[in-house]
Amino acid sequence: MYYRVLVLIIFTSFISSCESGIEKSQRLYDIGLDDFEYGLYKEAIVSFDQAIEADPDNFEALYYKGNCYMNMGDYVTAIKEYSNAVLVNPNYADAFANRGQAKFYLNDRPAACLDYQIAHDLGKPNMEDKLRHCK
Repeated sequence: MYYRVLVLIIFTSFISSCESGIEKSQRLYDIGLDDFEYGLYKEAIVSFDQAIEADPDNFEALYYKGNCYMNMGDYVTAIKEYSNAVLVNPNYADAFANRGQAKFYLNDRPAACLDYQIAHDLGKPNMEDKLRHCK
């Protein structure tokens, strides 16, 4: 029995060490996403941070990290994370839309409207509802 456990631990360590940064990042992102879906935002942030460390271009981990902060009511940090996501992927409409929402919650309507417009221009559906408050 001891031998089987030892072999399993060594094999798992070997597989983990063979993972590319992108594969590791995806695995950690998936763990974070599971935590996010259960409302375990602090735990999700830890996994998303590890995913970003493994692959700094993982814009979805940055985006969901922003969603965690948004759901915890930390709109300033959420904006920072959404901004990081759009730096990596300037065509990520969801990040612009959510950054706009965080800015709206902070009563920065002009900045919110700008992000809503960018999200709309990038093809995000239903942005007309948000943009009608910008006139």
